[in-house]
Amino acid sequence: MDDPIEAIADDADPRDRAIHALGAERYDVAAEAYTTAARATLAGHGPAGFGAYEAVDRSRAGSALAAFATAAVCHRIAGAEARAAAPVAEGIVVAGELRDHVLETPVERAACHEFIGDLRAVVDDGERAEAAYDRAGRAYEALDLDAPAAETGRPFLQAGTELLTHLSRPDDLSWDDIHGGGGDDALTRRVAVKRSRTRSITRARVEDGKLHAPRGSTEYRTGRFECPACGSDDVNYVAETTLCLCCSTPTDPV
Repeated sequence: MDDPIEAIADDADPRDRAIHALGAERYDVAAEAYTTAARATLAGHGPAGFGAYEAVDRSRAGSALAAFATAAVCHRIAGAEARAAAPVAEGIVVAGELRDHVLETPVERAACHEFIGDLRAVVDDGERAEAAYDRAGRAYEALDLDAPAAETGRPFLQAGTELLTHLSRPDDLSWDDIHGGGGDDALTRRVAVKRSRTRSITRARVEDGKLHAPRGSTEYRTGRFECPACGSDDVNYVAETTLCLCCSTPTDPV
C-alpha cells in the first residue's frame, strides 16, 4: 500500500489529512493537521462553511475546539508533551471569546466551560479541568430547558460528544454512556462523565502510544478486506479512505 500521507492530495481537507496520519501512526503530522483543521473551521473553511462569527445562534465552532484538543493528544503520543500545551492554550482562548462575546445561545455558552475542561483534561491539568467542568455543570443546571437531551444534537455540543467518543476508542463510549437515558439530567451527567473519564481515557491513549481514527461508516465481516496488521475484515470508511475498524491500519481489498 502507498504511504497514506503521500497519497492524500495537498489540498485535501486538513481533518482528512489528520485521520490519514492517525492510520499511519504519524502523530506529529496528525497533531499539526488537527491544529490546521481547527483554524480552518474558525475561519469558515470547514465543511459547514461558517466561521466562528457566523451562525452564532447554532454554532459549528465546537468542532474547532475538539480539533485543538485532539491535536494536543496527538502531540503527547508523539512525545512532544511541551508542544501539546500550544493547541490547548489556543483552544481555551477561543472558547472564552466565544462564550463571552460571540455565542447567542445560553446552552452553547455553557458548553464553552465544558470544552475548557476537555482542553485542560487532555493535557492532564486535573485541578483546572475539574474547576471548568464544575462551572459547566452549574451553568447547565441554571438553564430552563424543555428537553436537555435534545440540546446535545446541536453541532456545538455534538462536537464535544464526538471528541470523547473518539478518544475512547477502542472502548467506544456511546451517546447513552455519556448522557444516560436522555432524561432531564443528560447535560449534567455528560459533564460528570467527562470529568471522570476524559483524563483517564487520554492517559490510556498516551500510554498505549496510539489514537485510533474516529468512526465514520463501518462495515463488519466484509469478506472483501483483510487488515495487513491484524487480519480483520471489519472496516471503517472515513476521510475518503478505508481503515481497519479494529486497529485503524489502512486496508486494501483482497
